[in-house]
Amino acid sequence: MKVRPFHHQRPLAAIAAAYGAGIGAGARLPWHPAVYTAGFAVCLIAAALLPRIGRRRIIGVMGAMLCLGVLASGAALHPALPPEGKYTVTGVLTADMTLREDGTAAGYLTGVTLSGPEGEERLSKVYWTYRPREETEALPREGDQVRFEGTLYHPRGQENPYGFDFRMFLMQHGAAAGVSGNGDLTVDGHPGRGAASLLYRARQAVIRRLDAVFGAGSDLAKALLIGEKNDLPRETVRGFTDAGAAHILTVSGLHVALLAAVLMLPLRRLLSPRARFGVLAGFLLLYSAVLDFPAPVVRASVLLLIAGVRRLVRRAGDRLTALSAAFLLILLFRPLDLFSAGFQLSFCAVLGIELILPWMERKWPRIPREYAGVSLAATLGAALPTAQIFHRLSLIGLFINPLVCALFGVLIPAYLAVFAVGCVWLQAGQWLGAPLGMASAWITEAVKAAGNLPFATVRVPALPWYCVIALVCAALLATRYTVWPGKRKAAAAALILCAAFGVWRLTVCRDVRYVQLSVGQADSALILDGPETAVIDAGDYGGDTAAFLLSEGRKADRLILTHLHMDHCGGLRQLMDERVPIGAVYLPEGAEEQEADGQALSLLEELRGMGVPIEHLAAGDEIRTGRTEMTVLWPEHGRVRPGQDANRYSMTMLWDLDGVKLLYCSDMPGEYEGYAARDADILKVAHHGSKSSTLSGFLETVEARIAIVSASGRDVRLPHPDTLERLAAAGAKTFITGKTGAVSVRCRKGNAQITTFLEELQ
Repeated sequence: MKVRPFHHQRPLAAIAAAYGAGIGAGARLPWHPAVYTAGFAVCLIAAALLPRIGRRRIIGVMGAMLCLGVLASGAALHPALPPEGKYTVTGVLTADMTLREDGTAAGYLTGVTLSGPEGEERLSKVYWTYRPREETEALPREGDQVRFEGTLYHPRGQENPYGFDFRMFLMQHGAAAGVSGNGDLTVDGHPGRGAASLLYRARQAVIRRLDAVFGAGSDLAKALLIGEKNDLPRETVRGFTDAGAAHILTVSGLHVALLAAVLMLPLRRLLSPRARFGVLAGFLLLYSAVLDFPAPVVRASVLLLIAGVRRLVRRAGDRLTALSAAFLLILLFRPLDLFSAGFQLSFCAVLGIELILPWMERKWPRIPREYAGVSLAATLGAALPTAQIFHRLSLIGLFINPLVCALFGVLIPAYLAVFAVGCVWLQAGQWLGAPLGMASAWITEAVKAAGNLPFATVRVPALPWYCVIALVCAALLATRYTVWPGKRKAAAAALILCAAFGVWRLTVCRDVRYVQLSVGQADSALILDGPETAVIDAGDYGGDTAAFLLSEGRKADRLILTHLHMDHCGGLRQLMDERVPIGAVYLPEGAEEQEADGQALSLLEELRGMGVPIEHLAAGDEIRTGRTEMTVLWPEHGRVRPGQDANRYSMTMLWDLDGVKLLYCSDMPGEYEGYAARDADILKVAHHGSKSSTLSGFLETVEARIAIVSASGRDVRLPHPDTLERLAAAGAKTFITGKTGAVSVRCRKGNAQITTFLEELQ
């Protein structure tokens, strides 16, 4: 019997795959809407004509969906925005303002009007941040209409290799632009509440009742029932992640199915099947809306509704087709969800159950399907996105996940039942919630203990895109959708994997690399010499520094902190939170005795408590590894006075990178530049390009042909125009990280090749 191709057997799955591929391509391709619209029209015409020449229409439909995906993601990522600048901003808060760790208040405004010299502009939603004048200042609340003087900015995309894409993050939340500031802020109260406001207030009411019923133990209940994870302790999230059970803390298929089952159980004898289906549909719609339609919840809801329709019409269905329908439904409305971690993990886990579980049942027929089989298949299905996103895989999770899912399968309905009692009779709910909270604490501690076991997790580097595709193709060859004989499947999979990973190994850069990351008005750089890695400062937020190290499978063998200001060492928090191994820390002599930031000193003490060795360096000290050599130029030994501005004694270094000389000036003031004036090929400009540094006499001595400035490029003071003029007069080609993205220098035997990250993306 002739076997039909996959796209003929599962046309909706093929269409969904084409649409998803189009969305992925649209995020990288140049934005030419007319070209993609023409391609869409041509494919539709082809779909209409193909049957007449004996060809399947599905080919044309897939081409049309591919073009539609490109159009959808391109349109979402290229909205028409007013020019950046000062405006009078009016809008309504969608939720209470939150106070971030850096002391900045943040929230979202809808129905925004921007009044400027050129007239009025309107945006549906913006991200609003400002710094309160006092710690006790009351913040605006949900539903308040606010009016203030602020600065509109266009969010930037990814600026560093493996870095955070701020623009994508905002657009996934529906905000196309950001506004900063709160000049002349006025709060006009509630101008009127719509459906979104009612849903938000309903969510807040549920949170307050959960707090009242479960008290101090409400953090886990809120995470499991309504996806509120902000109150979960950092140690709990880390423990579940290390144990491979972090999916339990995110509302997804397990949670939705359990909640729906609890709701439907008492209605079995009271309502007809059609009435029960209507109640289920209403509940799932309301629940998804209260949680703001997260992809895992919408996916689970769509699958439950499709299963309900099949039962009503008494027809067997195909789970892969149902999953494809959910995939299309979400991405047709929110195409950028394709790039979110929750979307990828949720769909890959279910895809793993559909594709891997049947193969496992054939190989190991005795494996318990309901527990170990389903859990293991879901874990394997989500393994690739987990590795790419979090750069670690949990080995212990393969063994404990079935038990964890079973325990929480009891715990979630119990939480819901106690919450229902507490809504009717608070004291009874509190009485029942006490032992439930104790049981939850025991389970949580057990999961955290499992995650702390030796070799519970393994670190994995990020794979290039072609290796990801090769792994996916090899996995698909093992499923029942590929009808080749077993030996041919194995040979094809081995060939694909060997080719992809062979190319990866052959193209790995073996030169010494210097990477100046783009971290705004802060500083962070890396020097990579084979497997050895030196990190110079960590910025004020070290998320991108940690992501780079984890993605390349590296540790910070040497972490050099030029001085203890938070814009240079605040990122230590993220390095520690992400568990980046730190070999040793180097400080300039007398660093702790200067006017250092208190938070920086606390982070340093935390490192000491972790057993990380901390050494002090002064002029003349050297560090040599492989093809690199570092010599400290400033401060000088025995000449450091305590109680000074930490910038005065920030460490200045001369690096020899396989024959390329790099002068790293940190935040050195201009009056001390004479101590560091050395001939160099590349100058890392001092103090983000401030006016008082990088003076003409210093530049005449250095004679650098390349200058790198770590600054956002948006602050008119940094880099200062006078500094840029002096650099240009000295003949140095200047790179400003805020404009170019990360600057990478490949060094080999005295030759330097410079590339910028944003230029590589184009």
